[in-house]
Amino acid sequence: MPPETSTFAQRATFSTNLNPLRHKLSELLPILEAQSEWYGSIFLERKSSKNFSANLKQTQLSDQTSMGVVFRIYDGYTLFEEATDDLEISKLEIFVQSFVKRIKARPILPGTTKTPYSPPSWKERLSVPLENEITSQLPKNLSPQIPVHFGIRFSSDPRQLDAKDYFDNLRKLVLQCKTQAAEEGFTPEELTYVVARTNFTQEESIFIDRETNMSQTLYRLSLSITTMAGSDRTFCRIGGLGGTEAIQLDGSEIKTMLKDLKALRSADRITPGKYRVLFGPVLTGVLAHEAFGHSQEADTCARGRSKAWELHKSGQIVGNQHATILNNPAIFENAGKSFGAWGSYFFDEEGWLSREQVLLDQGKLLPPMTNLTSAIRLKIPRTANGKRESWANGVYTRQTNTYFSAGNKMLAELMTGLGSGFLALHPAGGMEDPKGMGIQVGISFVYEVEGGKLTGRVFKGPAGGDIQMTGYTPDILNSIVDKSKVDFDTPGPDYAKYPFNDVGGCGKYHKEFVFAGCGGPYVLLDRVILG
Repeated sequence: MPPETSTFAQRATFSTNLNPLRHKLSELLPILEAQSEWYGSIFLERKSSKNFSANLKQTQLSDQTSMGVVFRIYDGYTLFEEATDDLEISKLEIFVQSFVKRIKARPILPGTTKTPYSPPSWKERLSVPLENEITSQLPKNLSPQIPVHFGIRFSSDPRQLDAKDYFDNLRKLVLQCKTQAAEEGFTPEELTYVVARTNFTQEESIFIDRETNMSQTLYRLSLSITTMAGSDRTFCRIGGLGGTEAIQLDGSEIKTMLKDLKALRSADRITPGKYRVLFGPVLTGVLAHEAFGHSQEADTCARGRSKAWELHKSGQIVGNQHATILNNPAIFENAGKSFGAWGSYFFDEEGWLSREQVLLDQGKLLPPMTNLTSAIRLKIPRTANGKRESWANGVYTRQTNTYFSAGNKMLAELMTGLGSGFLALHPAGGMEDPKGMGIQVGISFVYEVEGGKLTGRVFKGPAGGDIQMTGYTPDILNSIVDKSKVDFDTPGPDYAKYPFNDVGGCGKYHKEFVFAGCGGPYVLLDRVILG
């Protein structure tokens, strides 16, 4: 079907109360670049997050705001940074001068190679293809001194709802679950747990260096519902960048969730083995994220912790013609919806404008995602993947929205091609080993398929919990049989430019959690290990 027609009335504006601070930060940049060969930059972040939840007994609200600024100096040898949440304007100059004094006093280690860096001009930044959502917000006659603001577009302003509005909606969803559970044959005692949660995060950031002065405002919303009967659990989750239109259910999700929960009560346990499996978009995204998402993070490559860098340099093929994986922080229409994908933004924490990047092209590894230092170290192009958990954390190369490219089949055709096997739609986490290239994709449960049709039976894991797909990443990527279109229920060409990307998060080194989306089309896999 054609993409949704956007009805947004406005874009997220930059808070005027940050303007005096923005002006002061601009004045501090020359101090950071005290020596001609130094590159200085400034990043300010204010993140306000509200979490609402309601279950069968109570409601709960958590509300937190974090704000701080990071000053950086790259002297051609090392990237230094210091951060503070003491944003009193009169104290910032003293803080920066102390930072600069420390760097000047640091000796250069013998044998160190100097690699100077100069940031790109606006002309250079605009010499590559960028989404219209970015270029349409740029003023004319760009120069380093002209402030540029990017605001996410929306139709229904999430700031206009108070806590009561959010709680009323969540209570309504919990009651709907309880009512529809009875219709599905649950007794009041069998439905042991129902919880509905909404998160609204408002992010504002500023990036300043000698060539740019940019800000962005993002509204990020998610809605999740979890139902339990004993130890069995089902859930649904939606969200994205925009207004409250990103968390509107279409009416079928709760019914489907409860039907699945009922089926799980009498589900069989899968026998470990190799099976033909059709992955839905969310699980496809977990596979992409774990397969050549993490291993294609350039700081991991630079530390010698990823086999992908070696395979990229050798040109070795690690998947078949269907194995194309992309990373893209510039998805502002998620599978044709009027709101953006969860892992999107206009620029990263190091001021790099967002654009699509191919990580794996029909089984051939391309250059990895980068941040500033990993790009310099590996001598490869910059990408917009320098991300922090918050201003108080360091920058790493991180994924944004990671997904498989679309194919040309309708879902019905893939079901016919599946024949006898399983349909897997619901994720249960994932893990990868960038060095050894092992992978694990968690699946909550699977639907049995025979002759291309659902039998009505569902299967749990061998121990009664989640199912795990495991294997060697190249083997799994070579097992892909086919892929669906983005608009998988509609004949003809795709209307949507990008496939669906789910709401998610990503941790690195057992910490450093950031927002991340993952998705893609339906993907048919042959003889993969389930257990």
